[in-house]
Amino acid sequence: MENVMHGGKNEVHHHEVELSVWPLIAAGGSFLIPIAFMTAFSWGLSSVGLVLAGVAVVVLIVGLFGWLNEVHAKKEDAGLSKLAIIVFIISEVALFGGLFGGYLYAMLFADIWPPANTPEGVPPIGLAVIMTVFLLSSSVTIHNAEAKIEHGDMGGFKSWLMFTTLLGALFIAFMAYEWHHMISNGFSVSTNEYGTFFYTITGFHGSHVIVGLVMQLFCLILAAGAKIGKSKQTMVKVTGLYWHFVDIIWLLVVSLIYVVPYLKAGQ
Repeated sequence: MENVMHGGKNEVHHHEVELSVWPLIAAGGSFLIPIAFMTAFSWGLSSVGLVLAGVAVVVLIVGLFGWLNEVHAKKEDAGLSKLAIIVFIISEVALFGGLFGGYLYAMLFADIWPPANTPEGVPPIGLAVIMTVFLLSSSVTIHNAEAKIEHGDMGGFKSWLMFTTLLGALFIAFMAYEWHHMISNGFSVSTNEYGTFFYTITGFHGSHVIVGLVMQLFCLILAAGAKIGKSKQTMVKVTGLYWHFVDIIWLLVVSLIYVVPYLKAGQ
């Protein structure tokens, strides 16, 4: 409670303290993730680490969805979500910038790129083109979904967002096939410097695509429960901004990790 002077009069404002268990659950899931990595890689208990990682991801997703569901149960659509996602994206730009900077340094100062022991057919430019079509198309579909919810067309919103989720899932499926195919043909993260950067950067980007898919799933569940709509679309806007960021990063990934090495190998 606080006293505020307004027009020469004292007005008393009551602020309710909001208590929620969901942030604690989400934090618990986040805490378990590095524990899982330490268990698997530092202590050599791969199976235990894998189980811990699975539990961590489930707990984190449940905590985040519970938190979102609680927030969207309110009548008003308020908060700093849009500003927060912009700040988050800026921090992600710095992370990707560091990875791309290290990659460019290695490539520009190498006599041969990709290195001579890179298997034939790497990078798989054909798969990269298909995955690019999936992601660029998904930018269009999520934009259409945002346009539908702005006009109150929830049926159209859900249809376009499900289409976006399908395209993102296809991207991940093709990426998994790509990794399996290349590893089976002797190109792994330890093959050479290009392999290290290839799997690190594409894997890091792929993890962001998965996060975007989870966000879209949250939006679909909230829409099914009538907890988002024309007057409450902050979560949709945040998801859209994040997804467009992921798509833009992919254009850099496909240009630097696929196209440039492919052209250099053909010289």
